[in-house]
Amino acid sequence: MRWVAQIGAAVILGICFVGISLSPRFMATAQVKQPIALPQDSALPSVVLRPAPFIQMPGVEVPERSLDHEADSNNPLHWDGDTLYLFNNAGHPWRTSGPDIEHLGGRISVDLGVQNNKMNLWIESTWKDDDGVLYGAYHYEPDTICFSNQHILTAPRIGWLRSHDNGATWEDLGFIISADPCAINCQTHSPWDSGGTGDFAFILDRKKEYFYFYGTSYDPRFEEQGVFVARLSYADRANPPGKARKWYLGEWNEPALWGHVTPVFPAQRDYHKPDGCMFWGPAIHWNTYLNMYVMVLNHARDTKLNEDGIYITYNRDLENPGGWSKPVMILNRDGILQATTLGKVVDGMLLIPRGVYYGELRPAGDGTVIADTLSSGWYPQVIGTGKGETDKLCGRRGRFFMTGMSRLEITFLKPGEKAE
Repeated sequence: MRWVAQIGAAVILGICFVGISLSPRFMATAQVKQPIALPQDSALPSVVLRPAPFIQMPGVEVPERSLDHEADSNNPLHWDGDTLYLFNNAGHPWRTSGPDIEHLGGRISVDLGVQNNKMNLWIESTWKDDDGVLYGAYHYEPDTICFSNQHILTAPRIGWLRSHDNGATWEDLGFIISADPCAINCQTHSPWDSGGTGDFAFILDRKKEYFYFYGTSYDPRFEEQGVFVARLSYADRANPPGKARKWYLGEWNEPALWGHVTPVFPAQRDYHKPDGCMFWGPAIHWNTYLNMYVMVLNHARDTKLNEDGIYITYNRDLENPGGWSKPVMILNRDGILQATTLGKVVDGMLLIPRGVYYGELRPAGDGTVIADTLSSGWYPQVIGTGKGETDKLCGRRGRFFMTGMSRLEITFLKPGEKAE
């Protein structure tokens, strides 16, 4: 999560030497011009991105940053009958509901329990079980990692929780995935992470045997940086601590708590150096049109996670992490800027209404501001818009979201299929 939170609670690193190494729907006013993305080879699917009416998730209100619709993570959804539920996060999860993605309201702060309500938690992924129980996983950012009481630098971990009321209240079932707590780097050039694992999504396989977690490893060890995978048996969903396993050296042989990882998509350059370069922040869904799993990814071109584009990859079998296709860019940086801004780009600068952006700003003198740091495109997601579809299930067409907003429809094409 890329959000400076209030002081929370953390108890982890005493044994380590550290630092050594709501108006949810609007119409778009600008056209998004984006070419069809070409597949890596003719055996792979491809996608078409087209301009569509603007959808803004209700998000979270953050008055101190003049934000009304913050969505600082993946945004999970689930159905209960005719009602769609959505979770947005900004250091704490909030829930909205309604008949579809364009008509969500009733924003409430969810109850995580007395202790967890004081901590920096983001519910990034959920699964509604057949018996009505809602399971979820959270990204937790402890404080006091690098010799101070401040929130950052942090080292995220992943925990598991469940709800019996569609996510209004939650019961914490414990941490299930974490890096070695001694593997941190307080000399990092990252503004956020000294180590840890987070920024993830999970999905249950089609056979209902395992939940597969695809997330981001910020480990100081270069060989363990990038997008990793772990899995938890469906049978262990009610009692998960110590049960999940990480993918390492071709096998599910490492404990998910403190164990090693072999990244599915390794970092290209060390994340903790200024020019760090890696894929991160995956979102995954089962595509009923392609009969494949589809993952979309951020790709950072430096350790501040500035993006060069959004990428897509495909796999038929979650049990085979090596089965993912080579990621292909579907949206370049210019496309990201056009699809995520609330203003317009002029001569490489972003003109936006005053008060809706929190990057580096300077006055324009006409009621707007000029942003020198442009929108990031973080947290891309494909969300199906049909009844029963969510961030975990989509058909031939869906909506493409970044940072909780969508100006693009995404259409999936089978290998050899031509765009309409």
